[in-house]
Amino acid sequence: MASSVPDPWPSEVVVLARQLSPGAIEWLRERGANWADEVGQARLLGPEGLIVIREPTRISATERPARSFRWSPSALTVAEAILSRPHGPLRATELAHVSGWSVPQVANVLKAFDAQGWTVKRGPARGPHAHRALDDADALLAAWSAGVAQAPRPTRIAHRATRDVLALLRGQLAPALDHSTGWALSGWAGLEIAAPLATATPSLHVYVAESDFAGTLSDVIERAGLREVDEGGRVTFWATDPRTLALATRRDDISIVSAPRLFADLTALGGRGQDAADHVKELLIDPLHPPAPFAPEQANG
Repeated sequence: MASSVPDPWPSEVVVLARQLSPGAIEWLRERGANWADEVGQARLLGPEGLIVIREPTRISATERPARSFRWSPSALTVAEAILSRPHGPLRATELAHVSGWSVPQVANVLKAFDAQGWTVKRGPARGPHAHRALDDADALLAAWSAGVAQAPRPTRIAHRATRDVLALLRGQLAPALDHSTGWALSGWAGLEIAAPLATATPSLHVYVAESDFAGTLSDVIERAGLREVDEGGRVTFWATDPRTLALATRRDDISIVSAPRLFADLTALGGRGQDAADHVKELLIDPLHPPAPFAPEQANG
């Protein structure tokens, strides 16, 4: 997949597609990628000086919306809801119910996604049959993951000497959390439960409802036999909006963040985290969004 290609983009890797959406082209252009599609658009910079550029005409400054896209809290939640759901019609009313934001706010977010080429309108302009479709799942996932990594996230770190963090989770931490607050597991331990991979589980990464991140979480830490530290602890707690926790699922009696958020958090860990994120994408996310006829495919050129 294009999102897994290393940076800087290797000159021998070319993305091929039936037709690339404007959002996908912009994402590839920012990466300095080589690409081509069947409608004649292409950007190929070869190692021996070969240059082929047939990019679509860019929208002039007077035609482009004045404000540039940014990842607001509502945009982050709506994108996560879209990426977490099986492929199908996207309607503002349904996404509002799932994401916890108002219908007008969700509608505004979807318009912004349209402008990026991630979603596209389908059916009539209005009425019960009007809807949108996810047009470029890979580009949305890549851009959203970067937005998640850049969003501010209050953090607390705790430690307890143990050789098995999953035993600590199941034995002491999960019961204490279940008793006190909304929460969801991510990172290496989330990977082990949601999409097991032959890798170690060195630490725990836990999202906790932001309203409980002060006093309530302190009680949880004490009840689980942990002690708070400044760095190097085995357990990292992140404060989050309850809307994020509403998208979590329950596996083996443990609350796990959505598959897209697990992908984003593992990607942010770097190193082996990227391999683990690719595993999550292949196993949990890609089946939700089967490739469209013009979805990018990676090929060697």
